[in-house]
Amino acid sequence: MRVLGFFAGAAALALAACSSAPPEPLRIADVTVTADLPAIGSREAVAYWKNLDTDLETAIADQFVGYLDPAGKHITVDVDELSLSSPFATGSTAETARLSGLVTLNNPDGTRAAAYTVTASAQDVQNTLPEGSKSVAPTSGAYYQAIVEAFARGAANTLRQSHDSGS
Repeated sequence: MRVLGFFAGAAALALAACSSAPPEPLRIADVTVTADLPAIGSREAVAYWKNLDTDLETAIADQFVGYLDPAGKHITVDVDELSLSSPFATGSTAETARLSGLVTLNNPDGTRAAAYTVTASAQDVQNTLPEGSKSVAPTSGAYYQAIVEAFARGAANTLRQSHDSGS
C-alpha cells in the first residue's frame, strides 16, 4: 500500500508541475480583415473607413510582434458594418461611435479555435487619444486612429486570454 501511495504522490507532483508551466505564447501566421463598405449606405462613412481593412490588419499584427510565425494560427475579423455607420448617424457623439466585429482564431489546419465579438468604443479610445485631447469628434482622424488601435488591442487581449486559459 505504501508503494501505491508513493506513486500516487509522485503522479500528483508531476501533474502540479505540468499545470504550473506557462502556456506557449499565441503565435499568429496572418490577419485578414473584411468590411463590406458598400453595405454601410453612407458615402461619408465609406470615405472615412476606406482603409479600415489594411489599417486594422496592421494594428492587430502589431499586437503580436515577436510572435508572428508562418506556422501559427490565423486571425480573421468580419467587421460589423452597422457599427461603421454609427459615427455618421444623426445625433452621433464620440460616446455612441464604436467599431465592432467578429474576431475568429483559426488553427493552422483551418479549424476554428475560438470566435469572439470585440467592440471598441469611446471608453476604450480615451487611452490612445493624443495628449491633451479631452474630446475628439468621432469623425476625426485622431478618433479613427484611436479606435482602430483600441479594437486591435482588445482583439489581441481577448485572443491571448482565451489561448492562455486553454479555451
